[in-house]
Amino acid sequence: MVPAPHERVLPPGADRPGQPVAVGPAEAGEAPAAAALERLRALVDRAGVVAADAGVDLGGGFRSARIEGGAGNRRDGMLAALRVLGAEPLGAPAAVSVALFGIEATKPLGAAAARAVADGRWAALRFAVAAAEVLGPEQLVRLLEVTGTEAARAPEALGPEQPVRLLEVTGTEAARAPDAEHRPGGDGDDADPFPDGLPSVVGEHLRQVLEAVPRARRPRLLLSLWDGVCAHLEARRRTRRRRETQARVDRRDDLRARYEVHSDDEIVDAVRRSLRREPSVADAARWSIPQTYRHQRATGVLHDCLAATVLLRLAVSVADTGTAAALVRHRDEITAAGALLDEPAVRLATRAVPGLTGLPARPGVILRGLERRLRHPSRDDDAFVRNAIANARAYGRLALEHADDLLYEMTDEPDGRVRKIAERWAARSMDDWREKAGPLCPGRAAGWWQPPLFATAESPSIGHRIARGEPVRETIGDLVWLAELGDALARLGGDSAAVVEYGRVPQIVYDVPAAEESPLAPRWDSIALVAGGTAQLAGLAGLRDGAPAAAAARRARGWGELISVLQGEAAVVEALTGSFALPDAILAADGAVLPGGGERIEIALTPRRTAEWGAYMGNCIGAQWHTADALAGRAFLVAVRTEDRILLNADLRPTARGWRIQQLRARFNQDPEPELAERFRAWVATLPPPPDPGRPRATEPPAPRHAPEPARQRRGRVRTPAGRISAEHAAALGSLADSAVRSEPVAAAVSLLARLTDGTAGDGVAAMTALRRMSPAALVRAVAAALEAGDPAAGPAAGRAAGRAAGPAGPAAGPAVGPARDGDGLTAGQVWLAGGVRPLGGVLADYGVAELAPLALDEPLAGALRTVAKAPGVAEARTVEVVSRRVRRAAGTLLRGGSPVLAGRRPEGIGVAMLCACALAVTSWAGPGVAVAGPRRVTVPGFPASALHDEDGPWQAAWPDAVELGADRDVFWERIAEHGLLVPAAWVGAGGWVALWTRAHRQH
Repeated sequence: MVPAPHERVLPPGADRPGQPVAVGPAEAGEAPAAAALERLRALVDRAGVVAADAGVDLGGGFRSARIEGGAGNRRDGMLAALRVLGAEPLGAPAAVSVALFGIEATKPLGAAAARAVADGRWAALRFAVAAAEVLGPEQLVRLLEVTGTEAARAPEALGPEQPVRLLEVTGTEAARAPDAEHRPGGDGDDADPFPDGLPSVVGEHLRQVLEAVPRARRPRLLLSLWDGVCAHLEARRRTRRRRETQARVDRRDDLRARYEVHSDDEIVDAVRRSLRREPSVADAARWSIPQTYRHQRATGVLHDCLAATVLLRLAVSVADTGTAAALVRHRDEITAAGALLDEPAVRLATRAVPGLTGLPARPGVILRGLERRLRHPSRDDDAFVRNAIANARAYGRLALEHADDLLYEMTDEPDGRVRKIAERWAARSMDDWREKAGPLCPGRAAGWWQPPLFATAESPSIGHRIARGEPVRETIGDLVWLAELGDALARLGGDSAAVVEYGRVPQIVYDVPAAEESPLAPRWDSIALVAGGTAQLAGLAGLRDGAPAAAAARRARGWGELISVLQGEAAVVEALTGSFALPDAILAADGAVLPGGGERIEIALTPRRTAEWGAYMGNCIGAQWHTADALAGRAFLVAVRTEDRILLNADLRPTARGWRIQQLRARFNQDPEPELAERFRAWVATLPPPPDPGRPRATEPPAPRHAPEPARQRRGRVRTPAGRISAEHAAALGSLADSAVRSEPVAAAVSLLARLTDGTAGDGVAAMTALRRMSPAALVRAVAAALEAGDPAAGPAAGRAAGRAAGPAGPAAGPAVGPARDGDGLTAGQVWLAGGVRPLGGVLADYGVAELAPLALDEPLAGALRTVAKAPGVAEARTVEVVSRRVRRAAGTLLRGGSPVLAGRRPEGIGVAMLCACALAVTSWAGPGVAVAGPRRVTVPGFPASALHDEDGPWQAAWPDAVELGADRDVFWERIAEHGLLVPAAWVGAGGWVALWTRAHRQH
């Protein structure tokens, strides 16, 4: 507002943008003015600075207001003041309604808003105020009026003539913000789906997103936005409650030490029972483990897993539903698991051991105590149960660890008496346990594809048997109980189920890593964050009427689907590439400390960084207009942050007089703290002036009068990212790359690679260009032909088999490559050497510019790098590098196919690096090859000694080369556990692995 001539503004001299002030009669005395200022300070302290926009009556003829330029508007101020003061001090109901919802507000809408205020549904009201930008008053009335109707749950039930109104459903059970007051461990702040952000800003974001969507479809999208945030908050609270049931200190190490003593006690007790007296050392030495003890030990591990699963499930239910309901729900499981231990086992597991934890060694003991509590309940059941489940996760992880060791030990046993005992144990039925406890994870068995323990080829998994409709008798060897334990651990950590890696023994991953998300993926922590992130996507995708993205957005059935549509737009993907054109004055500030405090200044170097900022801040700093200006050098985006959060974002613009702050905002586009904002403005004032390419620097001497004046560059001309990268790096990088290509090692490798052509391409660059144009299948045939020609002992049959190794593509897949000419063949060692030359990669590693790294990869380049890739020197080095990488992959294809020219005889010139890389690759593929070290062995035979897991040894050093061959590193250790280290059979020869290893070392 603008003060009238007869009014004055308090305090005098107020001029800071967004500063709260009091406006009143100029003739008012000092006492009324002081009282008005005191009431203004009280209002701001209680409701925030934005509440001053509400025009609150401060007494003495004064009312609140704000200096222009602050974040928020009268709508935000009215809502903030309404929550603190109520409606009466803010004016007539109609005026309040218009202030909140605009001039289209109706009396029914005002009455509905008043009822929402009376019910304390502030999140719904804030959402309705924001949605007033895109919905009509009737729709808003329905949202604030109707609660719990079937129509609100099923939007399609109303038909196209009566679209579901957004405010109609925020009061329903499905859409209402979860009431944390009635949930164990809940808290009100975490339950609010709209805790932060100004409704006016969120409304603008909603308008940007929904502008191209028909009004009739908007309520459905907004409802799904509300439901999605509420569901995310509920899942987060549920996860927190579940984790809070566990002790703050992980007792797994203490329990492991206690269990080891318990295992010793068990075997001593078994000796004592066998001899019927206290055993001596000699008795123990003569004692042989009986069949009953092996069976008892395996059964004990199974029982611990079952008991730990029940304990974990009880902990999850206590967090979700409370203690009383959890005990009723799991009564049968608790009783069944407690009965698995007899009294002697309980005494052994609870024996006090000096220096060790007082917790029982086995989880079944805790369940026996809970079972007694079920028979004799008392008032302190909640405290008793929560203390009992406090270490459920530690017991579960330890039980899973013991089961893993037991199953590997059993499957490693050779044929004989001990293995027969294990097979009989695995064949035992689980029917008795299921009758008492039931399936702990319904549906898990139907999707369980792990073959039974000691399975043959004719032994399908229980999941396959169920799918075929066969009668199913679950046995211990089906290992469904192991999956149930993993699922219980995963659910306690907040996941729905564990991830299983099937193998000889299944590996259970219960701490499921979160999927990596795009920096543009909106955060579902609040309405404001999702709306801001989606608006950023909409700006990048060009979402407006007539745009390609608009048609897909109109078809979206929910907010999540709308986000997916926008993320798939090419413009959004391209927005994450490139880098900003930054002057030295701005670049030098990156990482500096803001004067007057400990905050750090961060400069946006790429669009990806601004996208990450926008996702956290709930604003559009990564939107198309900001990104375009920053890429063109017209804007420079800055953040001030601490270690864990961003405090403000700023948009700096270069001008003739210095740097101008275009925008300065805190999270959710609110005003930053005044003291922080002042310190930031003071820092900006100290920056060197922007460079003016049209003027000589003041430090440069003036040009002589007789010299022609250089032509002035046109102001505003800005290089594209491709032009900037080329101008800054093409010449220097080209010179270094040219030197690398001309170096002796690379030149020698190029001469070897030239032998892979048919002889018409010549040498050097022409040969490399010809090889680069070959199809993968043709290059494989060329490598095979060169290897055949390089080995005089190879016959025609070997050549024909090598040609077949290229796959079914046949001669039409590329230029025909016949046997190499005399002297043009290659040995395996030469192919390895030629496939390992990296002239451009070495130069880029020394050059140290991260954005140029993709030049060394055999992948399509982004537009900004294509110009520098064509620069003299760089183009030749890149061609050599790409061809070298493809030759390495071709060798891997021959190796994997068991081609006789490579895997069919001992290679000539093979060194340690090639031998290690090929062995790693063949092992990860599970052949073809023979084992040179036993299963689960990490020490490799031969001299000098080596180990597969030695970080400084040759095996770990060979992994990058092995991956280039096509090795699968993720499954390597699983293959080692299955069959040990493999090499091609023909390589081992008569002298065996030791001779091959020694011979490879002699090549150095």
